[in-house]
Amino acid sequence: MAITLKNLKKCMKCEMIGGVDSFGETFCKNCYRIETLENRCEVQEARLGELETKIELLMNSRTAEQKENAGKYIKQQSRIEQMEEKLDKIKTEEVGSGTSEAKEVAWTEIIKKRVKEELKAVTKQVTVVEKRIELREEEDKLKERKKNNVIIHRLAESPATDDKEKNLEDRKSVLYLVNEVLGVPCEDKEDVRRVFRLGRTTAENKTRPLLIEFKDPMLKNKVLENLAKLRSAEEKLRCISVAHDMTKSEREKCKELVQECKEKQKQEESGEWKYQVRGPPGDMRIVKWRKY
Repeated sequence: MAITLKNLKKCMKCEMIGGVDSFGETFCKNCYRIETLENRCEVQEARLGELETKIELLMNSRTAEQKENAGKYIKQQSRIEQMEEKLDKIKTEEVGSGTSEAKEVAWTEIIKKRVKEELKAVTKQVTVVEKRIELREEEDKLKERKKNNVIIHRLAESPATDDKEKNLEDRKSVLYLVNEVLGVPCEDKEDVRRVFRLGRTTAENKTRPLLIEFKDPMLKNKVLENLAKLRSAEEKLRCISVAHDMTKSEREKCKELVQECKEKQKQEESGEWKYQVRGPPGDMRIVKWRKY
């Protein structure tokens, strides 16, 4: 193609004149290449600056860490020296005068005695901790066995002399109480695992507590939730009380809370509030509610 003035173009940057094919929109291709290289160099320089900053921060942090470690080491060395001085002082006071060999023998005996005493103390502590762990495990096992149980107090006991007949009457009383009075569906063999009286029969024929072991904890909860219906029950059932089957530690805790609850109730002078112990065994607490 013939070169004419129309086909020529001047670079706005380096003022080079050339054909249209040698140009971009404004600058010649050489200027574009140079500008691209310059941009890349600036990017590389920026990255290099960031790296240098990171390296400097890293070096500073390592230096600070080294200083801190050095300070800790100096403190440890100082403590070791103080302990050694204290030990030498004790050794001098307790061993006293004599030859070096006699001093070492006496000091060895003192160390042996102290080690025995410390070992005895540690062994005693370990025994106490093991006993606590053992008691805790027994407590947990007992809680697991009692979690589905309730105890009924003051429920009339059958006058029958045969134990099997007594137990049969107790089962009938329980089923009547749960199904008819409390309105909780309950089947004898399917829902109730055991029913038995606690303690021995006395000469005074006092009514013994009756323990019921349900198979399902949900059934036990429903029974406890419906105890308010006892207020409208027949007279011989209104006097009974139904409670959780608690361990010894849970009963002691409950007793403490009941005593505290009574003290709070005594201090309530307005007569508007009432305090009661509520909650399952292991999570009992005192609640305050308005009477009216």
